[in-house]
Amino acid sequence: MIHMIYTGGTIGMVQRGDGALEPAGIDDMLKYAPELSLMAEWDYCQLDPPRDSVDLGPEDWLLLARHIEKIYDRYDGFVILHGTDTMVYTAAALSFLLEGLRKPVILTGAQLPIGAIRNDARNNLITAMELAVSGHPQVAEVGVYFNDRLLRGNRAVKTSIFAFDAFDSPNFPPLARVGVSIHYPAIPPLPPRPDRLIVHQALTPQVALIKLFPGLTYRLLASHLDAPIQGLVIETFGSGNIPATPGLIDILERAIHERGLLAVAITQQLQGRVHLGAYAAGRRLQKAGVVSGGDMTPYTALVKLMFLLGRDDLSLEERRQLLARNLRGELTPPSEITPESPLTFSPGPRDPAT
Repeated sequence: MIHMIYTGGTIGMVQRGDGALEPAGIDDMLKYAPELSLMAEWDYCQLDPPRDSVDLGPEDWLLLARHIEKIYDRYDGFVILHGTDTMVYTAAALSFLLEGLRKPVILTGAQLPIGAIRNDARNNLITAMELAVSGHPQVAEVGVYFNDRLLRGNRAVKTSIFAFDAFDSPNFPPLARVGVSIHYPAIPPLPPRPDRLIVHQALTPQVALIKLFPGLTYRLLASHLDAPIQGLVIETFGSGNIPATPGLIDILERAIHERGLLAVAITQQLQGRVHLGAYAAGRRLQKAGVVSGGDMTPYTALVKLMFLLGRDDLSLEERRQLLARNLRGELTPPSEITPESPLTFSPGPRDPAT
């Protein structure tokens, strides 16, 4: 039995008689995919009201997690229909909130609405349902399904606003590739999980992200740090480098040590990871107390900060340690990185069976 949750987004729009695209309720949308009834028993619910994903945030992520918690024992898996703009944020949040998850929670959406004559919505919806009922252990986590690939939710990034192949996972292989058959590539295992589902109940949204750029001044960084934030993601150059501009490190170090700011460094590049000890420019951040975020995406790093700051059972030092640790498969531990197995993965054939 699969439970479908419709939050809104492009996938749920239908074309009316005058040609205009309008949001539709889930009942109208599901008329375009009658095949679902042949695949499994399922039911659904709808976010009230359904809305564009840019209007979904931490309170909605908590609502989804609590909803899954209430009905978890009644279903074999969950499919969440979601707008594409913030899908990776929701996927990352659910991966942290649903600790001990051992059932598939698959988010999917579309670039064209299901009511359009030519669309990607039907394939994404039907295949997400097929994966949810597959019973394969590799899908028993939070994933994003789009255009024939199931990606780990907290590793996914949106790469296109117009292509059907709109999502990628630059530093981790897909959980599944779909063609005439479904192929499950070998992947590193998830970190140890509890035997039962534990749903965390709080997120702290007082976090921010700053992208380093040539010419960044002390005053501009100070304006960010003067805001009432508790966590900061720093998108650095390369493997964790920051310019030697006077004042930048000093103000960052004061915020970390005097205010208890939780700061994490990630790279601006799609592929690769932060290694703060590699260059003198990166050691400045390390010395200031910035935590290395490894190969986390910016979306996941932000949400992980919200999650750890929401844990009132943790000390600041425990939060710092967990920020750098692989909790839900969101980053590659240093022990798994070797010259023989680099951190990038070739796309491979879309369908290994062909």
